[in-house]
Amino acid sequence: MKHYCIPLVTLLMLGASSCTKEYITNEYHIENETNNIYDSEYYSTVLNSQQEITMDVRPSYLKEGDTVAVCAASNAVSASDIADGISTLKSWGLRVKLADNIYETDGRYAGTIAQRVEGMQKMIDNPNVKAIFMARGGYGASNILNYLDLKVMQSNPKWLIGYSDVTALHIALNNLGVETIHGPMMLGFTKDEESTKNLKDALFGNGYESISISTNKNCVKGTAEGRLVGGNLSLIYSEGGTLYDLNAKGAILFIEDTGEANYSIDRMLTNLKLSGKLDAIRGVVIGEFIKCTQGSDKSIEEIMKEKFGDLRIPIMYGLKSGHDTKNLPLYLGRTVKLTVDDNNATLTFK
Repeated sequence: MKHYCIPLVTLLMLGASSCTKEYITNEYHIENETNNIYDSEYYSTVLNSQQEITMDVRPSYLKEGDTVAVCAASNAVSASDIADGISTLKSWGLRVKLADNIYETDGRYAGTIAQRVEGMQKMIDNPNVKAIFMARGGYGASNILNYLDLKVMQSNPKWLIGYSDVTALHIALNNLGVETIHGPMMLGFTKDEESTKNLKDALFGNGYESISISTNKNCVKGTAEGRLVGGNLSLIYSEGGTLYDLNAKGAILFIEDTGEANYSIDRMLTNLKLSGKLDAIRGVVIGEFIKCTQGSDKSIEEIMKEKFGDLRIPIMYGLKSGHDTKNLPLYLGRTVKLTVDDNNATLTFK
């Protein structure tokens, strides 16, 4: 193999010729309003290929007598784990079908990949099933994405409900323009009465039109409108650069997480920032970040301010949605209006 030497002076001249003077001065990085050196054309190939999604496929709201399914795409569950959830669905007047793999186990998973795919695809394909409640999160949903035919949901839409690891499925469906619901799953379905009631209202179309919190010091005032997308930050990060990379162009980004070191939160948000994804959003909704360990790291509040503060977009900080006891449901993939003023931060579903 031949090795070619380029004089240092030549390298410096090449670098200088490709940058304006302001880009190579230390003052620029400190004093300029934005620290983005590269234009969007240099962002990731996946991001450049994404177009803002305008399609909105909204499943029909539920009514008494409808059939719904309970599916397991991630960690295994037992009958006792989800008994309360199933009982609650029946009390709503719904008929409940269980996926074939619902109580299967394969290590940590609710069956093998083949079993989980088959169990879920049957419910996706079944025109009589009007909603799919996920049994629980954990890990494993990403492993079945390549084997599921989710495009069926564009012509035969039904609600998919869950959070945490289910974010992988939310992303895939929202990228197809299909609305989903980020909310309680069968495991722990009734642990918070308000969250369960609000989920029922959201599913049955009973006036679940907005969520509001008091404005706090971490909120940023402003107004924005766009599709609400996102979910668990770890899953958004892990799908990045893949065929299932979250399309957040022109969107309002929602994030939450649990059990991460603060530096991991920083790392994942840095990835989104360096990819250009954060420059493509119109607003941010920050949910619960619980059981995170700070150590010698910056606080979660400091990290969020550092990553979003220069974007000059509205931020709703501290929505009770995520892994804590209260998990208020959100329509993902739906256009929302985010309004943050002196008194309240409000998310209005269109």
